[in-house]
Amino acid sequence: MGPGLRLLTALLLLALAPPPEASQYCGRLEYWNPDNKCCSVCLQRFGPPPCPELPSLASQPLSRLLDELEVLEELIVLLDPEPGPGGGMAHGTTRHLAARYGLPAAWSTFAYSLRPSRSPLRALIEMVVAREPSASLGQLSTHLAQLGRADALRVLSKLGCGVHWA
Repeated sequence: MGPGLRLLTALLLLALAPPPEASQYCGRLEYWNPDNKCCSVCLQRFGPPPCPELPSLASQPLSRLLDELEVLEELIVLLDPEPGPGGGMAHGTTRHLAARYGLPAAWSTFAYSLRPSRSPLRALIEMVVAREPSASLGQLSTHLAQLGRADALRVLSKLGCGVHWA
């Protein structure tokens, strides 16, 4: 084996190895985000990492989202989609979030029946805050990550965290 082949082999092995700070769950082919030190598998499994610039964001009350209209509107667009052709629903919608918060399917059906004059997501947040005043943005972030909604996590990060999740 010549020196050129050894160098090529070493480079290939380094390219396939996960980053040194990667967890045991990070796959070799997963996108590693160096800004927040997590991959998409870790994001789905454990939720978003804590915000270094604003560590208290995760402990902020969920009710704060009701006051942040721009962020709330963006989340509504993402999580309250119109039913697809044939009435099919997308995965990771407000209906799925409601189930994560322990609300029955009948509640979701009722909340969706109020559209377009009332957002199911806004109704869900109001319901959760009324039932559990200690509910936090961190809890919402965890649910969104478990549903694989990195897009919604990026929108939620606008509430004060400069880190953009994978």
